[in-house]
Amino acid sequence: MKKIIVFFISWTIRCADEKHQNRNKKVYNYAQRIVAKLLLFENTDRLTFSNIRLLKQNKNIDLWVELKVNKQEYALIIRNKMQSKIDRNLLKKYQKLVNKHYKNQPNRIIEYVILRPNHNLEKQDESLLMLSDFNLYSLIQLASSFDTNKTGNQLFDEFWFNWVLAR
Repeated sequence: MKKIIVFFISWTIRCADEKHQNRNKKVYNYAQRIVAKLLLFENTDRLTFSNIRLLKQNKNIDLWVELKVNKQEYALIIRNKMQSKIDRNLLKKYQKLVNKHYKNQPNRIIEYVILRPNHNLEKQDESLLMLSDFNLYSLIQLASSFDTNKTGNQLFDEFWFNWVLAR
């Protein structure tokens, strides 16, 4: 299950790249909303995502995303914790590893995300997240900005509408 979720999240993120804006407009717009949420933007107004590069399972990080938002360079570090507990030492290890990787790029903004099956925090998660730079999202939270109209793209609709939002 974890690999399937990572696949769909990575594919959705790639769909937000400006080079895909003329394919399926709804997929592009929904993907932009998800990426904006992951990067802590309130909406997609005046945002352009480009040069999206994804690495899966790089240094045990589920998804390591590099992209530009307008002209600003970002890194998005995603841990998929759908079925396992959060380990504070691992969170610190990932942050240290990523910060070391970007030590010569002080202007790059780095956002850290943990994906959970739902937005209800386990008791231990709350305190662990306060001690880290990771933000917690559920798949439902990511899809919460969609309207009720499906995109017409069978893969996108099956995952986001028929699996995530139907739960």
